[in-house]
Amino acid sequence: MKTALFVNFTNQEFIGYWDGKGRTYPPGASEYMPDYLAQHYAKHLTNRELLRTTLDGTLIHKGGDKMTSPKKPEDTPLFMELFNKAYIPDDIDDIGNKRDDLDSLIGSANKNRADKIAKVEAKIKDAPPISSPRQAKPQEDENFAKPKGQDPIGPQVVLPADWNEIDEEEGSFQGKPVENVPAA
Repeated sequence: MKTALFVNFTNQEFIGYWDGKGRTYPPGASEYMPDYLAQHYAKHLTNRELLRTTLDGTLIHKGGDKMTSPKKPEDTPLFMELFNKAYIPDDIDDIGNKRDDLDSLIGSANKNRADKIAKVEAKIKDAPPISSPRQAKPQEDENFAKPKGQDPIGPQVVLPADWNEIDEEEGSFQGKPVENVPAA
């Protein structure tokens, strides 16, 4: 099975999901994994980067919202530039087959490549930032509605609307059945 190196080239933590499980990659982290998984994570990281905005809501990459998940990526230079930073194919086919557990595939892909990973991570740390500072996370934005007294991890409690008997009397039919409403 082909392998590739996935690199989180951004300044933010990236959580990649596959088969319902998330894997967290801190800024600058890289990891060898099956080729299909590296492409999947790189696509999602690239899309997130293209949709990134400044604090005032302006896209950092002009027109980036129109470049996400293109049908022909090779025709979208900015998408390919960012994608190629996140996805580096490898020429060694040394890991198991598709039936193996994903964690064991990733572990075996990284087993003998610690020096390569260290070099890539060093390059990322020494590289200048891609563009202006990232937008604050939505929960840090003062315009973002914050739930009060609710645990963000626990189940959400939705309370029913207040019911008032006076509301019945003030309705369009004055609380009377439709048959008993006098004609106007």
